Amino acid sequence: MAELFGSSSSEKNPFEELTVVYVLYFDEARGHMPLLIYPDDRYKDDKTFMRPIRYHPIWFLSINESDALDHIDLEFKGYTFFGKKFRAYSQREKRRAGLTGETPENIVIIVSLPNKIELFGDDLIRHLTQDIKDNFEKKIFEIIESETLKDDVIKSPKTKKIIETGDKIKNQLRELIDNTTDHFFATAIKQADASSIRMQKAIAYLAFKGIDVSHIHSEDYKGSFSSIQLFDPNKKGIVNFIDKNPFILLKINIMEDSQELEILVQNNSLNEMKGLIVKITHLREYFEKEIMIELIDSWYAEEELVFISPIIPHIDEYIFFIIDEVSNEKLLSKRIALNLIKKQNN
Repeated sequence: MAELFGSSSSEKNPFEELTVVYVLYFDEARGHMPLLIYPDDRYKDDKTFMRPIRYHPIWFLSINESDALDHIDLEFKGYTFFGKKFRAYSQREKRRAGLTGETPENIVIIVSLPNKIELFGDDLIRHLTQDIKDNFEKKIFEIIESETLKDDVIKSPKTKKIIETGDKIKNQLRELIDNTTDHFFATAIKQADASSIRMQKAIAYLAFKGIDVSHIHSEDYKGSFSSIQLFDPNKKGIVNFIDKNPFILLKINIMEDSQELEILVQNNSLNEMKGLIVKITHLREYFEKEIMIELIDSWYAEEELVFISPIIPHIDEYIFFIIDEVSNEKLLSKRIALNLIKKQNN
């Protein structure tokens, strides 16, 4: 996806080729619409490029469900798309009966990262969503109003003024996204143990892409990234990245005969993990329906475990959780869509 975006600016964010940020809204007349794509808007009308965005499951969740799940992910052709939805203040005339000017806007933020560095997605979309809400929740409707008025054939002086104001706010929003992503990758992620295999692979990927990661340092090598001993469990340097998800969902099989899900998960860290709760819930009945729940006393480093859960008739979407029993922290949460799995297996 990064190759789609070119820039002649010598001041461009060095991380913009690693992440794509989509700000979208629900248009009452046209449906799901892109408002802004960072770093480049030019592909928002490209059906192939926008396909994973238009079919992202975040659109089909209510605001309450989206809040409860923190964010929803979609994996597509080597990329993970992290989605978050929120409501924003509005004062624009709506084009659908029953809606008033004060009806809130439904805003969706989607962050795309290559799968090799998807471990950064949890924190990145959280930072972006919060920054956008803090700075633009009361005026993002002006960008939406501006974009819809651009379709008018005849533009009055008032319309032109609204469009000019909206474009100015849109540029400010783009600048905020650039600053947030730059700051996030460069400084916002604090020191953590570099022993995670998943983290080491991500660091190696950044180096391979030629990204300046001079801020990454270890106690032994004083900031020299090239000296970090990747994939060497005996060299546990400290880096400025947090790997909050030490578990990887490796494979999901649908066993048609028994109507069960077979889920293969790996402890991707180099440490034994103790006191874990593994459970699966209905996506649409998140607070009430637990299909499977197991307590894992001890999960050895790099060990792979298989979990088997029944498939509920007429339920196509589930969420797989790994939770710390003591702190109640969600160490892994993955959406499982049966229809997508069946397509991938065919």
